[in-house]
Amino acid sequence: MSGSEEQGFAGRDVKRFSKEEAQEIVSSLDFKKLDGILPAVVMDDEGRILMLAFMNKEALEKTLEEGMMHYWSRSKGRLWLKGEESGHFQYVLGVYADCDFDTLLFRVKQVGNACHTGEYSCFHNEISPFRGGAEILSEIEAVIEDRMQRPVAGSYTSSVLRKGIREAAKKVSEEAAEVSLAAVAEDEERTVYEAADLIYHLLLLLRMKGTSMGDVYRELAKRRQ
Repeated sequence: MSGSEEQGFAGRDVKRFSKEEAQEIVSSLDFKKLDGILPAVVMDDEGRILMLAFMNKEALEKTLEEGMMHYWSRSKGRLWLKGEESGHFQYVLGVYADCDFDTLLFRVKQVGNACHTGEYSCFHNEISPFRGGAEILSEIEAVIEDRMQRPVAGSYTSSVLRKGIREAAKKVSEEAAEVSLAAVAEDEERTVYEAADLIYHLLLLLRMKGTSMGDVYRELAKRRQ
């Protein structure tokens, strides 16, 4: 979304409340259960869940009055505006309370990505049973392909792709040395960790070269004969 598009959107569709209305809404909620804060679930205008954060009364009042998402940072102990550093603002389209009035749900227009890792949503890690090796490698290749088509700010994969195939080749050499060192001088856990790094960078190098693990599988199959 460009700056002009963002400003146009903000002036046209953002849901705002007067100071009196905001204070009335805040007073209707139960801030006692979690020592003065409420969990706030955030979804975009297409219903995709983006993130979970927390609000105290001040954060909620500013959100309602300004039409932009503000949160309370428990780690920093301060109020923060979503996007204050990244520019990935969230404009309020709707606000809802649960049946106990102690949890909030916001529908927002998300500018850019919601997650600090560069992913669109913070909920991008699928929890599933252990999968076979070929399936995992295919999933990683799919992520690499996606980053090649749609670079993501802050993504390590995107940064290596941007630097080019020489950078990927250098990383493969470095990780191969790390695996060798771990196998000789460190424990099994560290060896497995370094081996995973090597395989990831090898997948990245192969894709940048225009090939894939499928080609490697076929070459290995020839060698079985």
